[in-house]
Amino acid sequence: MQPAASMNIRKVQDEEAKRERFASWYITLPGIPEYEKEMIEKSLKYNVWKELIKLFVVYMILSLVWFFGAGRYDPFESVTGYSLIGKKSVIGVVQEDGESLRLKNPNKGEHVSYTLAELGMDPIKYSYGSRFQTYWEKEKNGEYQLLAVLPEKQVSKIEGLYYGVMGVGYFAILIGGICAFFIRRKRYTGWFLSFYYRLEKFYSEYGVWQKYSVERGYDTVDAIIAYGNENPIYFVNEFSNIHLTKEEVKKKKSKLAMVWLTSIAVMAGIILVISLYVNITSAIECRQNEARTAAVLEKLQNAIDEKTTGLGDKSEYYNYADMIDRARDTFPEEDIYYKLQTTEDYVTIIVTTKKKQNVCFDRYVPVQGSIGDEDTEYKLEIAMVSDAMQPDDILHNYTGILKIKEGNGKKMILRKDEGENL
Repeated sequence: MQPAASMNIRKVQDEEAKRERFASWYITLPGIPEYEKEMIEKSLKYNVWKELIKLFVVYMILSLVWFFGAGRYDPFESVTGYSLIGKKSVIGVVQEDGESLRLKNPNKGEHVSYTLAELGMDPIKYSYGSRFQTYWEKEKNGEYQLLAVLPEKQVSKIEGLYYGVMGVGYFAILIGGICAFFIRRKRYTGWFLSFYYRLEKFYSEYGVWQKYSVERGYDTVDAIIAYGNENPIYFVNEFSNIHLTKEEVKKKKSKLAMVWLTSIAVMAGIILVISLYVNITSAIECRQNEARTAAVLEKLQNAIDEKTTGLGDKSEYYNYADMIDRARDTFPEEDIYYKLQTTEDYVTIIVTTKKKQNVCFDRYVPVQGSIGDEDTEYKLEIAMVSDAMQPDDILHNYTGILKIKEGNGKKMILRKDEGENL
C-alpha cells in the first residue's frame, strides 16, 4: 500500500508542477486572450497542498463542533428523564418465574433479585432469559443509586440510532469537505486538462517532438515551452487555432473513463483479495481453536476423572488438574457449571452455580509448553468476579458440570470483587 500511495503522491506532484510550469510561461506570452489570462492568474494562486491542509483543518474544526454539539446529547434522557451516558451499567436477566430480575448489585458485590413490578416493568411483556440494562449513579457517600431500567433491545436500538446519527454527521462533514475540495480544484485547475489535450495535438501536428524529443529530456510541456520561446507571437496565433474535434474529444473522454474504471476495478480486486484472505484466515483460526479447545477439554476431563494430579502446593504454576481443583474451590459446596474458552494465548475457565451468586473468571497463560499439550504449565494471569457476565449466560451455554467433591482444598487466590468488564 505504501508504494502505491507514494506513486499517487508523486503523480499529483508531477501534475501540479507541470500545470504551474506551463501556466507561469503561457501567461507571459503576448496576445493571449484576456479570459485565458484571468483564468490562469487564478490558477497560479492555487496550491493543492495548501488546499489539503485547509480541508483537514476545516474537517477537524467541524468534527469537534459536531462532537461537542450533537455529541453531548443524551438519547436516554428523553426516554427515562435521566442522563445515563457515563453512568455505571449492570446487566440483569429475568429468572424462571418470569417476574424477577437478577443482577449484580454494585453496592453488595453479589447477585440479588428484584421483582419486575418494583422496578416499574410489566412482567407480562417479558419471559425467562429476557435481558435488561440497569443504570446506577454513585452518590457522595460512595453508595450506588439505581436510576433506570431499560430492556437491552431498547438500549441497543437507542444506541444504534444515536451512534448512527453521529456517524452520518461525521461522514457528511467528510464528504462535504471532499466535494468542496474537488469543486475548488476544478474551478481553479480544470482548464488545464483541455489545454493539455490541445498541447498534445499541437506537439504532434507541428512536429515539435522531432526537434524537442523525449530522448533529449523534453516532456510535452517542456517541448512546447522551448518551441514557443523561439517565436512567441507565431506560437500564440497557431495554438489559438488548435482545437479537438468531436471525435477526438469523445476518444479522450472514453480513455479517461477507462482509466477511472480500471482504477475502480483494481481497488475492488484488492478489497476482494483482502476479504478472501481475512475469511480464509478466520476459518483456519476457527478450526485451530476448535482443535485446541477439544485438546484442552480432553485434558480437563482426565483431571475430572482423576487420571492426572496437580503440581502440588509448592508450585506457583497450574496444570489441568490444578485448574479443576481451583474451579471446585470457588464454590466448594455446590455443583459448578463451567464454560471453557481458549485462544492461542490463554485458557479461560468461567464458573457459576445454580444459586447465581456470582460469575468467577480465571485466565491462564502458558509458561511452559503449548496450550492443549499434556505437560503444559500455566500461570494464573487474571482471577476476578465479572460484572458484565451474568450467571444465566453460563447456565444457558456451559461446557460441563463439576459435581460436589469433598476434601478438595487446593491453591487459593483471592479474586477481585470488581474488574474490567468481560
